[in-house]
Amino acid sequence: MNKQSPYIQILREHGHRITQARRIVLRVIEDAAGHYTSAQIIQAVEALDPRVGRASVFRALELFTRLGILRPTYIRGGMTPVYVLMSGGHHHHVICSECQVIHDFDDCGLDDMTRQLETRLNLRIDGHLLEFYGVCADCQAADA
Repeated sequence: MNKQSPYIQILREHGHRITQARRIVLRVIEDAAGHYTSAQIIQAVEALDPRVGRASVFRALELFTRLGILRPTYIRGGMTPVYVLMSGGHHHHVICSECQVIHDFDDCGLDDMTRQLETRLNLRIDGHLLEFYGVCADCQAADA
């Protein structure tokens, strides 16, 4: 990792050590071209540094989830979470109910609702995960 991950600063701000295992797991997640299961993260971490054990990866995932760096999401019917990086405190998906392909999108249009909820409930919202489910064009064509 040439540049320092912005998530390292979040770890520091919360008083957590910056271990090699945490750096490697962050690198894998930041370099991911999509959404990773814990098994995929473990495999990628092992390829980068075989000294990092499975338990260290799971502890890092749990810590990153607690700090809001990651969010686990469950594809319909799945028991295994898929981890997504919460860039800017939010993440958005449209998931095909049939083939499970995940499409990310940026603008969810929830800024006004977020401010209203913060005012009404007297709290600070740190992030959100928005998921829509539907049937993609390929699956619709296959069903026709």
